[in-house]
Amino acid sequence: MATRKPTPAPLAADASKGPLPVYVIFGADSFLRLEALQRILREVLGDEPDAMALAEYEGPSTTITTVLDELRTPSLLAPRRVVLVRDADDLLKSDPEAKITNRELMEKYLGAPTPTGILILVCRSWAKTTRLYKLVDKIGRNFACDPPKPQEIPTWLVARARSTYGVSLDSAASRRLAELVGSRLGILDMELAKLATFVAPRTAIAQSDVEQMVGATREEVIFRITDAVTRGDAPAALAIWDQVLATDRSAPYRAVGGLAYAFRRLAEAKNLVEQGVPAMEAARRLRIWGDYGLERQLARFPLAQWYDHLLKLLKIDLDAKTGLGDVQTNVEKLVIGLSRPTRPAARA
Repeated sequence: MATRKPTPAPLAADASKGPLPVYVIFGADSFLRLEALQRILREVLGDEPDAMALAEYEGPSTTITTVLDELRTPSLLAPRRVVLVRDADDLLKSDPEAKITNRELMEKYLGAPTPTGILILVCRSWAKTTRLYKLVDKIGRNFACDPPKPQEIPTWLVARARSTYGVSLDSAASRRLAELVGSRLGILDMELAKLATFVAPRTAIAQSDVEQMVGATREEVIFRITDAVTRGDAPAALAIWDQVLATDRSAPYRAVGGLAYAFRRLAEAKNLVEQGVPAMEAARRLRIWGDYGLERQLARFPLAQWYDHLLKLLKIDLDAKTGLGDVQTNVEKLVIGLSRPTRPAARA
């Protein structure tokens, strides 16, 4: 099976004008920042860059003077001097007692940049109201790298599949992929790359391909965890969880979405069963494949409790996003709590 190579997206800037003196890449999403950086370096240095043309620094461990001196120093073996500063947020912070601030030094340089120097700053925040932002906008490029909203992820996937991997992704497949993987763009892109390779020489990814390549493995792990929980076997559930963590360090950040997906499916199945639908028929309708002891899982909790579990997961997610809790620890506590024997309903 041939591997489909990614197609790099062109820069939005007019490449015919040549490299610009400054580029600032900013935003919350590290994957998008890296994507923008790779495109800029490709446009500025070409596909086979000269190592002597690029000087790289880390913002927390360098100074504004070092960076500006590097820009003003011509490269002896390359026509341009490209200076890249990662984590550049700290670079522009100044000593309160300094006579001239780092921002003022940068503004002064950008007022008359050296003709051979190209500055690339990568940072998380970059206020649009500042003089620096407006100056960069005038002579260079500001690249905002904010992730799409959750409801926009399927649309992003469709566009990414087409522009980067040369394949089409239908709307059902994109929604399913987002359900299974979550909203982390780097992980979604890796799954797209695997799917594009899997379907070759076809150029279309269907929902069945997503189920086969992504859904089977992710659902299997999630439903194995819920199966152990409903057996009251917390050690087994945590052992499966530890196996996931050993191979995927970003798993804690996707766990809430994965467990919520499983709990929603189980709640929907429980609702169908309470309406008289056999458990196996409910599983077929909801596309819950595999021998996960579904009837036992559904019997473990009443319908209202499945929805209570969803609310607990929502709280874990909210606490993590507001800095009030750790996803991994809280998921483990939830697993242990749900594995405890249920108390019989009190008699009137």
